Amino acid sequence: MKLLIVYGTKSGASKECAYFLSTELSGATLLDIEQQQPNIAEFSHVIIGAGVRNDKMYKPIRDFLKNQIELLSKTVACYLCNSKPKTTEQVIVDSISKAVREASIEITSFGGYKPSWVPISEENKLKGIDLDKISEFAKNFIEYI
Repeated sequence: MKLLIVYGTKSGASKECAYFLSTELSGATLLDIEQQQPNIAEFSHVIIGAGVRNDKMYKPIRDFLKNQIELLSKTVACYLCNSKPKTTEQVIVDSISKAVREASIEITSFGGYKPSWVPISEENKLKGIDLDKISEFAKNFIEYI
């Protein structure tokens, strides 16, 4: 089993969540989508994380998801960092294809930074993020490993 956690972030919330997830899912490869495009073929399990601004998933991850038919043959889960819980379902529908949504074992939001909180300092870098929800997500994902 090879696990990839690929994330896209503008304010850093998705990155912090990816790092937190990697402590719960040992052996995961972390990849910032803006630093490098992942070779999905190398992995059997993929977690995709993205920030949300103005009710839109971060564009580099949206673009990545549009061209990833290969994801359908993987164990996939997605998370968002969205500070507006009421918009999460619509963001998911608007940003993630139906095929990927149906193939995903879970798609959820861990919360997110409100614009007034950015930039986040080291001591409150996870402010607005639900760490218990990340742990639950990891536990659910482990069942598929």
